[in-house]
Amino acid sequence: MSRAVVFAAGEVYDIMRVRRLVGRPDLVICADAGLRHARALGLRPDVLLGDFDSLPADVLAAARVEGVPILQVPVEKDETDTELALAEAVRRGAGEVLLVGGSGTRLDHTVSNLLLLPTCPVPVTMTDGKNIARVLRGGEWLEVPREAGSFLSLVPLSPAVTGVTVTGVHWPLSGATLRWGESLGVSNRIVDRCARVSVGEGYLLVVQAWD
Repeated sequence: MSRAVVFAAGEVYDIMRVRRLVGRPDLVICADAGLRHARALGLRPDVLLGDFDSLPADVLAAARVEGVPILQVPVEKDETDTELALAEAVRRGAGEVLLVGGSGTRLDHTVSNLLLLPTCPVPVTMTDGKNIARVLRGGEWLEVPREAGSFLSLVPLSPAVTGVTVTGVHWPLSGATLRWGESLGVSNRIVDRCARVSVGEGYLLVVQAWD
């Protein structure tokens, strides 16, 4: 299965954890100033995409000189650069995507990027090094390994997520329903080798986070 990494223009707070998650991807796509994260990891993009409102002109010019394929899109458009980059990854055959730098000081961008996860036709993991976020759809399950200092939080992305079962944690759940406006699934701790999360119906955001 082809594995892609999309670098967005948000923040990365733990570059070493991101490096471990990135590994050796089959495809690297940078959305605008997300290029700086790829550079920090020593990765050459397969495509640099965006309207380039946040990438310095000299950095863009240097990428052109290096022969990086560039796909420039209009500033006035209906999709963010990150959404277009995810779509490009899928178009190029990615079976799964790691989205790096999708969060940061712009809450609107962070929420918008999180809501791209359940709509993407392939599994997407979103990280900034301090958070690893994935979405489970009805009937899916996920194992989350225990790591020192981490919390496990479950947040419903649909009005109600039913049949939520979590094992290997301090506060297990069995067939629970998580609803908007309730914090039942927030800040759990993994106590076994890994936690196992499964969902009956709905969209569930699964976040492993570090302070």
